[in-house]
Amino acid sequence: MHREKNLFRLLEELQTGKYKISRHICFVVTEPSPREIFAADFRDRIVHHLICNEIQGMFEKDFVETSYANRKGKGTHKALKKLKFWVCRGGINRQRLYFLKMDIKGFFRNINKDIFYEIIEEKILKCNSPEWWKDEILQLLKTTIFHDPTSNYAFKGREATKGLIKKEKSLFIGEKNKGLPIGNLTSQFFANVYLNELDQYIKNKLGFERYIRYVDDFLVLNEDTEKLKSLIGITRIFLFKRLKLRLCEDKTKLKRTENGIDFLGYYVKPTHTLVRRKVVRRFKNRLFLAKENEDGLLREEDNSMIQSYFGHFCFAHSFNLLNKLCACL
Repeated sequence: MHREKNLFRLLEELQTGKYKISRHICFVVTEPSPREIFAADFRDRIVHHLICNEIQGMFEKDFVETSYANRKGKGTHKALKKLKFWVCRGGINRQRLYFLKMDIKGFFRNINKDIFYEIIEEKILKCNSPEWWKDEILQLLKTTIFHDPTSNYAFKGREATKGLIKKEKSLFIGEKNKGLPIGNLTSQFFANVYLNELDQYIKNKLGFERYIRYVDDFLVLNEDTEKLKSLIGITRIFLFKRLKLRLCEDKTKLKRTENGIDFLGYYVKPTHTLVRRKVVRRFKNRLFLAKENEDGLLREEDNSMIQSYFGHFCFAHSFNLLNKLCACL
């Protein structure tokens, strides 16, 4: 109703340095795993777009090609296509290929704000933009990065869902100079800036060309198992010393590609690609809930959910699966 008035007020706050972040809405999502979400107020989302529009370009050109999360022209299916290409081609001279899959423990919760701000500040201070612009954007970044969403929030949903969140993944527990809220546009972009340090180290400094990262899940493929074994320790040390992050040790896997790679909702083998059973099971559960009404028929609003899952299935060898699922509709 008052969008122009509110926009001009927001602009004045930004220009005078009086801008303050509004209350967040906190809620818990349970699929595919329990996550604590902090949704920013609408006016703050405008500021998030402003930040990304201003600085994303200067960071984007430094990102490695095989970082696929939250980037234009990338995404899960582009990552899958690249992985399938490497797996099907095999190693040099058709040698057997091995994969090392690693994951970062409680990634968003454990991003060190001081280290991250140093990374982003160094890049901005070196750019050719006017000094007034650097001062304003750095002040806005400092406000956004160091804000604690738990200091002003409203919880929506069932209180019981709070208990589903692991302690190492909750912003309510632990050090206040660590953690970015899941759910903000800036957090997705900031994650790529933070882990670009890891991308550059593994791909460019250590020379592992067949490297893929999607948020905090990353894969390295190589013909030499000993190189991959040593990479585990090297990565562990780098993550802790440079970024104060830790590997999720129980998710670290080193296997032959023939055994299949569980990645981004698919199971990739040299000869074919399958949809993960968990994804199929999740779809069946959602389909059952959608049909759980008086007449047992699907509603129009369920169509987008079904089309989304079917779109995901189409990137795998899923002809028989789709036929079976169509029979359930």
